[in-house]
Order: sequence, then structure tokens, then C-alpha cells
Amino acid sequence: MKTKKDVKQEKAQSLVEFAGALVVLVIILAGVVDLGRAIFTLFAMQDAAEEGIVFGTSFPTHCDQIRERIQYNLANEILPDDITVWVTIENNAGVQQSCDSIPVNNVYAGKEMQIEVTQTFNITMPLIGAFVGQTILLKATANGIILRPQPPDY
Repeated sequence: MKTKKDVKQEKAQSLVEFAGALVVLVIILAGVVDLGRAIFTLFAMQDAAEEGIVFGTSFPTHCDQIRERIQYNLANEILPDDITVWVTIENNAGVQQSCDSIPVNNVYAGKEMQIEVTQTFNITMPLIGAFVGQTILLKATANGIILRPQPPDY
């Protein structure tokens, strides 16, 4: 037969076990939330990069407008402002060159355009951050072929 003391000890033991399990479950849940935020951010960045390619393949010399279109798309997703956008176009040597520095007569149909969007993503849970680092680099890339005809004086 159990005494009152034995019953109290069993209740206390159950409470300690529950508290330990609850801590583990909360850590797992926090990791799932952080992972979900990272995936949402990556999908939004990929969508914005592809939107930039759609515009950029038709208007490849409008570098600022390509970046503005990408930033506008990301602003609709309520993402941080620390997102970096690189727009590069294949030059006549077959090397990717910045959209701002490539000569206009090198930008014509058949050349490849590449847009890269990166962001340093902050992990909000300190315990998970101890294992993977407090920040991770998210990177989305989109490629397309320029549709603009070759300039007549080329």
C-alpha cells in the first residue's frame, strides 16, 4: 500500500518529467518556426529574382528598374531591407559582367542574364543558433536569356 509520501514523490517526479519534455518540445517548435521563416524568405527572394528576370530579359539595359522591380516585389512580402541584388549579363567574352558596367552594344538577344538575391537571415532562437550559427546566408538565383535584338551598328 502506498503512503501519502510515496504519492507526493510520484507526482513530483511526473512534474519534473513533464517540465523536461516541455522544454524539448518548445525548442523543437521554435526550430520549426525559424525554419518556416527561412523557407518563406527564400521563396519570396526566388520569386522576386524571377520577376526581375522576366522584366530584365525584355529591358536588359534598364539596370536600376530591374533592381527596383525586385525590391518592390520584396517590399510586398514585408522582408527586411538588408537584401542585396546583383544583376549580371554575359559579355562578348562569355563572362558575367555587372549590368551597370557592360557596354550597351554587348547586350543583345542570346546573352544570358543572371540575378542573384542574397540576405543574411537572423536565427531568433539562441539555443538553435548555437548549433547552426546565429545567422545563415540565403541566396536565390534566376537566369534568363535576353530577348532584345542585336543593335544595328554592331
